[in-house]
Amino acid sequence: MKMPVIAFGGDGATFSEGIGHLVHAVRSNYPITFVLHNNENFALTTGQASPLTRQGQPMNTSPNGMPERTLSTMDLVFSLEPTFVARGFTGDIRLMTRILKAAIRHRGFAFVDMLQACPTYNRVATHEYLLDKYFDANAEGHDAGDLAEARRIATSVQDRIACGILYQNEDIPDFYGRLIPRQGLETTCVEEVRKYDVSQYFAQFL
Repeated sequence: MKMPVIAFGGDGATFSEGIGHLVHAVRSNYPITFVLHNNENFALTTGQASPLTRQGQPMNTSPNGMPERTLSTMDLVFSLEPTFVARGFTGDIRLMTRILKAAIRHRGFAFVDMLQACPTYNRVATHEYLLDKYFDANAEGHDAGDLAEARRIATSVQDRIACGILYQNEDIPDFYGRLIPRQGLETTCVEEVRKYDVSQYFAQFL
């Protein structure tokens, strides 16, 4: 059995100091499931504004309102030509379960934006707000194979917030599948690890 790789990150760290890692993970299509804990702030640093905090929203470190524009994260992710994009909401466990199962089974990089309330520091995107705004796009007939439509509904969040499996493309090989030396191999890199006697290479230095 192959062990799935699942990573987690907050919206602050992911789209601030960690944004370079995310960009190259998506473009390389590494076989990783990444779950974004999205509560629109740096909660662990007691209410610091993040790139996803809404412009003008007062936070502990920005009492007069965050001056920068809010980063359009879904636009950024879709610009990198992803193979799996989903959005969930912690208030809907069944939807969350369906999304995470599909993400883990996906053979490339799976980006999952998990909306969640921060009752301590975010007084705008509350649980009640998200509960009222979110909807299951798949239940309403959304075709997850339509890239243009997926990007449109992912970025259109003023009236309603589309959740579910927004986009998936299984036709693109993951990172390892594109490595020429690995083509035709059935074993994994881990299975190929073995001990080598390299003492002969050090003989000339001893």
